Amino acid sequence: MYRKASAEKKGGSFHFRLDRHLKWAEKDGCPVCNAEQQPADMVTIKEMNHSWLEASSMAQGCLWGKCHVLSKKHYVTLYDMNERDLLNFMVDVQKAARALQIVTGAFKINYEIHGNSVPHLHCHLFPRYLNDLFPSAPIDYRKVSPNPYAEESFDYFVQAMRKELSWVPEN
Repeated sequence: MYRKASAEKKGGSFHFRLDRHLKWAEKDGCPVCNAEQQPADMVTIKEMNHSWLEASSMAQGCLWGKCHVLSKKHYVTLYDMNERDLLNFMVDVQKAARALQIVTGAFKINYEIHGNSVPHLHCHLFPRYLNDLFPSAPIDYRKVSPNPYAEESFDYFVQAMRKELSWVPEN
């Protein structure tokens, strides 16, 4: 379905970059599958059997510990996955979320799957705190300021997650 979009071009969403999105949705054009350079602020925390756990020092939603689980296999949506790959991916999401809960002490973890900007299946993990910026509301992932990582706390977060996930076998 098409609706008239804003003339203002902003963000990386398919709403504003449809040609790029369609190219990236195909395995041959996918930046993940083609091992293209990831953004400089992105860190791979852990390679798991079926996914990579990554985080950005930009901290979408201004939430300390926000990260995402990125499927190793190219899928655009959950319903594209066969049952085995779906189960394997969700088990990796579960392991990452459990570690995130322990490391951050968050009240709960929110799970979000969009694929609006990068159409390679990934699940965002947002730690929710009693005093976060979005009480009783969805997270505004576009909000990145104020950055919750002071000085070395991003490195501390990454190392704490790696330690918590040290029991998880790598591929």
